[in-house]
Amino acid sequence: MSKKLETELFKAATLTFEELGFLLPTPEIDEQQLNAQVEAAVSVDFDGPFSGKLLVRVCGGLLPIITANMLGEEDIPSKSLQYDALGEIANVICGNMLPGIAGSKDVFHVSAPKISESVDLPPVAEVQVGLGMGRADLLLFVSRYPALTEE
Repeated sequence: MSKKLETELFKAATLTFEELGFLLPTPEIDEQQLNAQVEAAVSVDFDGPFSGKLLVRVCGGLLPIITANMLGEEDIPSKSLQYDALGEIANVICGNMLPGIAGSKDVFHVSAPKISESVDLPPVAEVQVGLGMGRADLLLFVSRYPALTEE
């Protein structure tokens, strides 16, 4: 896996979770975070100078917390709103990551987020971000221009 891709993915994820989710991300994953069960996953496809998909999974009861933080509510939001919030997180992470990888002049089209469980391709980059008692798993897949993964 490319260190550059992982670095850009981690930077985009931590910034997004800090600014949108009002959470304090950590690069270290403790045993509780590591053992946290996946509760939801969404993906966004992108197309431009290269194409692919970003899959974001949250684990350990984070989804209602992230959503409530984003909406400024104390009550637990509906499941529909929770998936919408996670989709927005994935969209923003993808939008922040792509210029770091490709450069700011390249243009990408990012699709609407969708609920997703898995992808058939092997990831070119994968990072985990510690978030409170849970974690987020981020997997980047590239289906066109595989030379990008060799950097």
